Amino acid sequence: MKTKIKKDWRGRVKSIEELHNDSKIWLSEIDFINFEIRFLEHLLSSKYIDYLDAGLYDRIEEFTKQLFSKKADGIELKEVILEHEKILSDLIDQNCVTSNKNYLATHNNLALEINTFISKYKYLKMQIFEVVEKVMKKKEQKKLK
Repeated sequence: MKTKIKKDWRGRVKSIEELHNDSKIWLSEIDFINFEIRFLEHLLSSKYIDYLDAGLYDRIEEFTKQLFSKKADGIELKEVILEHEKILSDLIDQNCVTSNKNYLATHNNLALEINTFISKYKYLKMQIFEVVEKVMKKKEQKKLK
Protein backbone atom coordinates (compact mmCIF):
# COMPACT_ATOMS: atom_id res chain seq x y z
CA MET A 1 0.00 0.00 0.00
CA LYS A 2 1.32 3.40 -0.91
CA THR A 3 1.21 6.18 1.63
CA LYS A 4 1.01 9.79 0.66
CA ILE A 5 3.97 11.90 1.60
CA LYS A 6 3.01 15.08 3.36
CA LYS A 7 4.31 17.90 1.22
CA ASP A 8 5.96 20.93 2.73
CA TRP A 9 4.23 24.28 2.83
CA ARG A 10 6.54 26.19 0.51
CA GLY A 11 4.65 28.14 -2.06
CA ARG A 12 1.45 28.04 -0.04
CA VAL A 13 0.33 30.09 2.93
CA LYS A 14 -1.02 28.13 5.87
CA SER A 15 -4.43 28.95 7.20
CA ILE A 16 -4.91 30.40 10.68
CA GLU A 17 -6.10 27.00 11.92
CA GLU A 18 -3.00 25.29 10.52
CA LEU A 19 -0.70 27.86 12.13
CA HIS A 20 -2.44 27.43 15.48
CA ASN A 21 -2.44 23.64 15.13
CA ASP A 22 1.33 23.69 14.52
CA SER A 23 1.80 25.52 17.81
CA LYS A 24 -0.40 23.05 19.67
CA ILE A 25 1.55 20.13 18.25
CA TRP A 26 4.87 21.77 19.15
CA LEU A 27 3.74 22.41 22.72
CA SER A 28 2.53 18.83 23.03
CA GLU A 29 5.85 17.48 21.73
CA ILE A 30 7.82 19.62 24.16
CA ASP A 31 5.63 18.56 27.09
CA PHE A 32 6.12 14.91 26.16
CA ILE A 33 9.88 15.37 25.81
CA ASN A 34 10.00 17.00 29.25
CA PHE A 35 8.15 13.99 30.65
CA GLU A 36 10.62 11.65 28.96
CA ILE A 37 13.55 13.66 30.29
CA ARG A 38 12.28 13.22 33.85
CA PHE A 39 12.04 9.49 33.20
CA LEU A 40 15.54 9.33 31.71
CA GLU A 41 17.00 11.28 34.63
CA HIS A 42 15.36 8.82 37.02
CA LEU A 43 16.59 5.88 34.94
CA LEU A 44 20.16 7.18 34.96
CA SER A 45 20.13 7.91 38.68
CA SER A 46 18.46 4.62 39.73
CA LYS A 47 21.05 2.52 37.91
CA TYR A 48 23.96 4.78 38.83
CA ILE A 49 25.94 2.08 40.69
CA ASP A 50 25.64 -0.28 37.71
CA TYR A 51 26.98 2.44 35.40
CA LEU A 52 29.91 3.09 37.70
CA ASP A 53 30.62 -0.64 37.82
CA ALA A 54 30.58 -0.73 34.00
CA GLY A 55 33.06 2.17 33.84
CA LEU A 56 30.58 4.55 32.27
CA TYR A 57 30.80 7.41 34.74
CA ASP A 58 31.98 9.98 32.16
CA ARG A 59 29.28 9.05 29.63
CA ILE A 60 26.52 9.18 32.25
CA GLU A 61 27.82 12.52 33.49
CA GLU A 62 27.75 13.86 29.91
CA PHE A 63 24.25 12.48 29.32
CA THR A 64 23.02 14.14 32.50
CA LYS A 65 24.44 17.49 31.38
CA GLN A 66 22.88 17.11 27.94
CA LEU A 67 19.50 16.21 29.46
CA PHE A 68 19.67 19.30 31.64
CA SER A 69 20.49 21.37 28.55
CA LYS A 70 17.61 19.83 26.57
CA LYS A 71 15.23 20.53 29.43
CA ALA A 72 16.31 24.20 29.44
CA ASP A 73 16.02 24.36 25.64
CA GLY A 74 12.51 22.91 25.85
CA ILE A 75 11.44 25.49 28.42
CA GLU A 76 12.84 28.29 26.26
CA LEU A 77 11.17 26.95 23.12
CA LYS A 78 7.86 26.62 24.94
CA GLU A 79 8.04 30.28 25.96
CA VAL A 80 8.84 31.28 22.37
CA ILE A 81 5.88 29.24 21.07
CA LEU A 82 3.52 30.79 23.60
CA GLU A 83 4.69 34.27 22.59
CA HIS A 84 4.28 33.24 18.94
CA GLU A 85 0.68 32.25 19.74
CA LYS A 86 0.03 35.65 21.37
CA ILE A 87 1.25 37.37 18.23
CA LEU A 88 -1.03 35.13 16.16
CA SER A 89 -3.95 36.14 18.35
CA ASP A 90 -3.15 39.82 17.84
CA LEU A 91 -2.86 39.31 14.08
CA ILE A 92 -6.21 37.53 14.04
CA ASP A 93 -7.76 40.49 15.83
CA GLN A 94 -6.29 42.80 13.17
CA ASN A 95 -7.31 40.38 10.41
CA CYS A 96 -3.86 40.36 8.81
CA VAL A 97 -2.36 36.95 9.55
CA THR A 98 -1.79 35.67 6.04
CA SER A 99 -0.52 39.00 4.76
CA ASN A 100 2.10 39.32 7.50
CA LYS A 101 5.22 37.92 5.83
CA ASN A 102 7.33 38.46 8.95
CA TYR A 103 5.05 36.28 11.07
CA LEU A 104 4.98 33.54 8.44
CA ALA A 105 8.78 33.59 8.13
CA THR A 106 9.10 33.45 11.91
CA HIS A 107 6.69 30.51 11.95
CA ASN A 108 8.78 28.62 9.39
CA ASN A 109 12.01 29.37 11.27
CA LEU A 110 10.40 28.22 14.50
CA ALA A 111 9.30 25.00 12.81
CA LEU A 112 12.90 24.34 11.73
CA GLU A 113 14.21 25.13 15.21
CA ILE A 114 11.72 22.78 16.85
CA ASN A 115 12.47 19.98 14.38
CA THR A 116 16.18 20.38 15.10
CA PHE A 117 15.51 20.30 18.85
CA ILE A 118 13.43 17.12 18.52
CA SER A 119 16.02 15.43 16.29
CA LYS A 120 18.88 16.20 18.68
CA TYR A 121 16.83 15.02 21.65
CA LYS A 122 15.96 11.74 19.89
CA TYR A 123 19.65 11.14 19.14
CA LEU A 124 20.52 11.74 22.81
CA LYS A 125 17.75 9.38 23.91
CA MET A 126 19.03 6.71 21.53
CA GLN A 127 22.54 7.02 23.00
CA ILE A 128 21.17 6.72 26.53
CA PHE A 129 19.17 3.61 25.61
CA GLU A 130 22.27 2.03 24.05
CA VAL A 131 24.24 2.54 27.26
CA VAL A 132 21.39 1.25 29.43
CA GLU A 133 21.08 -1.81 27.20
CA LYS A 134 24.82 -2.43 27.41
CA VAL A 135 24.74 -2.25 31.21
CA MET A 136 21.71 -4.54 31.38
CA LYS A 137 23.44 -7.12 29.18
CA LYS A 138 26.58 -6.94 31.31
CA LYS A 139 24.51 -7.39 34.46
CA GLU A 140 22.74 -10.42 32.94
CA GLN A 141 26.10 -11.97 32.02
CA LYS A 142 27.25 -11.60 35.63
CA LYS A 143 24.08 -13.33 36.86
CA LEU A 144 24.63 -16.27 34.51
CA LYS A 145 28.18 -16.85 35.76
